[in-house]
Amino acid sequence: MCSFLVLLNKLYLNLNHNYLLKYLKLRGPDETNVINFKEYTFIHNLLHICGKKTLQPFFSNNIIALLNGEIYNYKDFDSKYESDGECIIELYEKYGQQFSKKLYGEFAIVIFDYNKNKIILCSDIFSTKPIFYYYDPKLKFIISSLRRTIVDNIKNVNVDNIIKLEANTCISLDFENNLIEKNNIYEFNLKQYKTTYDDFIRALENAINIRICNNNNNNTHFICLSSGYDSGTISLVLKNLNHKFKSYTILAKDSKKIIDERLNFDKKYNNNTYIELTKKLYDENKNYVSKNIDDYEIKYKVYEDFTCERNEKNFKLINWNQSSDAGTIGINHIFNIANKEGYRIYLSGHGADEIFCDYGAYNKGFVRNSQLKGYFPENLNDVFPWNNFYDGTMKMFISKEEGIASLYGIETRYPFLDKHVVQEFLNLSQELKNNSYKGPLSYYMKKYNYPFEEDIKIGFKCHKRLKD
Repeated sequence: MCSFLVLLNKLYLNLNHNYLLKYLKLRGPDETNVINFKEYTFIHNLLHICGKKTLQPFFSNNIIALLNGEIYNYKDFDSKYESDGECIIELYEKYGQQFSKKLYGEFAIVIFDYNKNKIILCSDIFSTKPIFYYYDPKLKFIISSLRRTIVDNIKNVNVDNIIKLEANTCISLDFENNLIEKNNIYEFNLKQYKTTYDDFIRALENAINIRICNNNNNNTHFICLSSGYDSGTISLVLKNLNHKFKSYTILAKDSKKIIDERLNFDKKYNNNTYIELTKKLYDENKNYVSKNIDDYEIKYKVYEDFTCERNEKNFKLINWNQSSDAGTIGINHIFNIANKEGYRIYLSGHGADEIFCDYGAYNKGFVRNSQLKGYFPENLNDVFPWNNFYDGTMKMFISKEEGIASLYGIETRYPFLDKHVVQEFLNLSQELKNNSYKGPLSYYMKKYNYPFEEDIKIGFKCHKRLKD
């Protein structure tokens, strides 16, 4: 996790720089670098996780590039690269806008190409790292990792025109904000033909391994351990890969018996801390989150009932904000403790609910935002992409986790959103997808006799067991 900001030189010179960068520096606490080139100021705040400590922006041949996140396959392009972002400009010069299809990782990228007078904005497949951009004829482009940086600091901004770059998107714009080109980062193959979970398991183990091993600065990693499927699978993979890790648990609706059994199973690898969340602590964290998180409204679909047809007619739009979610408060408390204890990489379980079951099982939705209800049809083209695949809770809860992590300089990584993991799941046969709740995760835990409650959706309701 890093952060960047691009704005006109004359705007930057007239602003309070400390206030301008207050929240951006929390995302990138290790180094801030500012360069002026032509009419724009380019600012980058670095969170140093892997490779040689390398300041940004990158600059070569009249091209400027900024990176937030991690590119895991950068050594594939040149073994001499000492930092992942060093590959960006050379790949762009070689492949043009299609360079983004070559990248494997979790990233947001900005390129100013002064040779062709265009700007390239690039998200990863699920937009795990945000880009917000704004344009008007007087202020020109303002591009930021945080929406609030634009809203709080720039006068005369029409906030309704601040755009968050869509998931799986790379666009190029001219300097007058005219769209030149738009393409997807990745095209999923929707053929359902694999009859075992083997390739999915290999992809998941590799996804977690690369998110741990792409870390040569001894930055420690942690998870939030519940009694559910997602964190349980991650903890089991870490154990099977012989990676020691830290976990934190706030008991909510979880089974303490299951968690204790997991801790006994993982005892040589997992250093867990149980956290008691009191009403006072909850209120303190809620107040901190409401004042500091990059809070912005997201609309998501709620269906009229759990049995509505999948024709997308019977729904209404609901407004949601990060600070309104009880899980946000619990995560903030955990991340605050993890930060104080020196943990900088968080392995998130996000994406499993959205992709492997869409919040349902056996043709029944657990919540009213489920479109598929855990049932995958014979032809995935009929439903792909379902609402929560890119939007809905996918977008909502990424913004929640990124929003909290950004307050503590913690790098959030998403193994269930790894493109190879998602692709392997989509290629599973219809039968393997539908035969159990979160089929491949259930299979994996059963294979190793790992403790879990079958067919139970728990959710992080940290406000349900507050102590006095």
